[in-house]
Amino acid sequence: MAKTVKVTVSMPAEDVARLKALDAAGAIDSVSGYVADAVHDRLDRQEWLARWRERVGVPEPQAVAWADDLIDRHFGPDASRQAS
Repeated sequence: MAKTVKVTVSMPAEDVARLKALDAAGAIDSVSGYVADAVHDRLDRQEWLARWRERVGVPEPQAVAWADDLIDRHFGPDASRQAS
């Protein structure tokens, strides 16, 4: 098991309330575990993106705009939840 260190972070009150509600409902193991997993995943994604950019370079603005549009259409708040 990895060594853990206690830290203090500031978060929007709404997000803290949502985390506490998930914890109270038993939907997550713990708030700390949930946040630690999210941070770990974000750090891994940042590392992967850095390696990818080293290999292929920074994407052109048009490609970024296209990808953002595609993601927003399929996963944004107004996206349909039906399977395609």
